[in-house]
Amino acid sequence: MFKIVKLVAATATAAIVGLAAHGASAQNRITIGTNPQGSLYYSVGGGMAAALQEAMQRQATVQPYAGSTVYLPLVANGELTVGINSSVDTGAVYNGEHGNAAQKDLRMLARLWPLRVAFVVRAESDLKEVKDLKGKRVVTDFSALKAVGLVNQAMIQAGGLSLDDVDGVTVSGLGPGMEALTEGDLDATSIAVGIPLTQQAHASIPGGIRYLSITGDNATSEFINEIYPGTYLLPVEPSARLPEVTEPVTVVGYDVFLTTSASLSDETATAILEALYEAFPALQEDYPPIRSGSRDKFAVPSNTVPYHPAAVAFFKEKGLWTEENDARDAAVAQ
Repeated sequence: MFKIVKLVAATATAAIVGLAAHGASAQNRITIGTNPQGSLYYSVGGGMAAALQEAMQRQATVQPYAGSTVYLPLVANGELTVGINSSVDTGAVYNGEHGNAAQKDLRMLARLWPLRVAFVVRAESDLKEVKDLKGKRVVTDFSALKAVGLVNQAMIQAGGLSLDDVDGVTVSGLGPGMEALTEGDLDATSIAVGIPLTQQAHASIPGGIRYLSITGDNATSEFINEIYPGTYLLPVEPSARLPEVTEPVTVVGYDVFLTTSASLSDETATAILEALYEAFPALQEDYPPIRSGSRDKFAVPSNTVPYHPAAVAFFKEKGLWTEENDARDAAVAQ
């Protein structure tokens, strides 16, 4: 039944996504802000919309945008019910670190999964490690994904280079970066490991794609977290579902959260969390990249903005809230 409802909801979402007004009332519709179609956030958002619609008996739709920097303010002011966002994006927008007004009404609902990000190149090139990017055309900034651009810069430094060592390029988002790589206009861009965009590029580029490994003296979680708090290094091993990974690589990781506004009612926030908690194992079956997450880790204290009060109450009831959570919430609220 869940898969049938999911298919129907996904079809409905595709038909009405262009009609979903930014100002849609969260009292009548659950709107989920995500990155563009083809991104992992958008794919997972579709499945999540189906689960929420089934459980809550309220229309749930996905609204894609160019990047988190664009739609996080809409989440903060309640124009979107929730968003799927990384901890680095959310924290930066919350604190006004991208030149935007600080969005202090942002709140976390749940930590969903750790996101793995790497520089990607054409496999036919001789580029295998980040240090090999010296003198190459590399995406160092995304105009619609400021936080991810900063992650790119942190990866370059963790790989043993300075930003002056590469020919830095700015593109609007992940899709344009992958298009430029496919067309040969770039030597490297960054992408989340294993998402549909990588699968498309691996199939369309002669010889496929390769993720660059972060190596050298600076290749430690401590070093990259010092450059950009909230990031860490982790390995990616070859697997049947990652044909582009032929040998182990070290990439950067940070956590993905379901975000919302402080103005979201406790009743709606709790209903969303209850539905998500029940549906998460099924979502993990349908979307392999999120299998590294766990509903038992929904309250992991890696948040960069405070949790919503209803989430705190929900996690306490589930036995997931700890003293470390209290300390983290107090620290990020300052």
